Amino acid sequence: MSEDRAYSAPDWADVRRVLVIMAHPDDPDFSCAGTAILMARQGIQVTYMILTNGDKGNHNPLITRNQLILMRKEEQRRAAELCGVKEVLFMGEEDGFLRPTPEIRKRVTREIRRIRPELIICSNPERYFGENYINHPDHRNAGLVALEAIFPAADNPMFYPDMADEGYRPHKIQQLYVSGHAQPTVEVDITEVFEQKLQAILCHESQFEEPERLAEWMRKRSGELQPDGSVRYFERFKGLRFDRR
Repeated sequence: MSEDRAYSAPDWADVRRVLVIMAHPDDPDFSCAGTAILMARQGIQVTYMILTNGDKGNHNPLITRNQLILMRKEEQRRAAELCGVKEVLFMGEEDGFLRPTPEIRKRVTREIRRIRPELIICSNPERYFGENYINHPDHRNAGLVALEAIFPAADNPMFYPDMADEGYRPHKIQQLYVSGHAQPTVEVDITEVFEQKLQAILCHESQFEEPERLAEWMRKRSGELQPDGSVRYFERFKGLRFDRR
């Protein structure tokens, strides 16, 4: 059943470029692939940034670390292509040990200044638990990395003045969507593209032993019964807007 809460509809009227910053390959697909598909259909350029190499995301001892890294890159590229996402950036930090270091903040800031997105989507740095699981520390730290690059670094010329010599001028985003927030404010109806989102998730074959069971679980878990008896699917975010200067 859908929650009795008022949400704002997304406003992408002035959005031409979007950057999705997440920890692992497959995180964008679970958190916001439906939104990415709808954006791409409107001609918005969506870029995925994957902060870690995903080298811990399998328990099979017969798969080497380097094999898994390559597998997960290819899976994410296939999933992105299904969603209309043209560019995937792999930042290569070690899976399981992501931290908001000065080094990764500078690298992310450079990409924000290069891409110049109007909207960024990131994970919630404050989400420690779900109903029956512990949230991965990389998810939390990916949110911190993103937020600390967005502010105060990306739009302040006093941060990384050397980037000006590379042609990367300071950039201030207009909107931020935080995924996995306990108090979301923006609702995106992804009903028409939910099956496409699901197919993107299933591209990550290294992560699922029984993809058919996962698909059925996702349909049951994500569907929300409406008053008219229909079932609809949504992605929700904590939305922030920033004044232009």
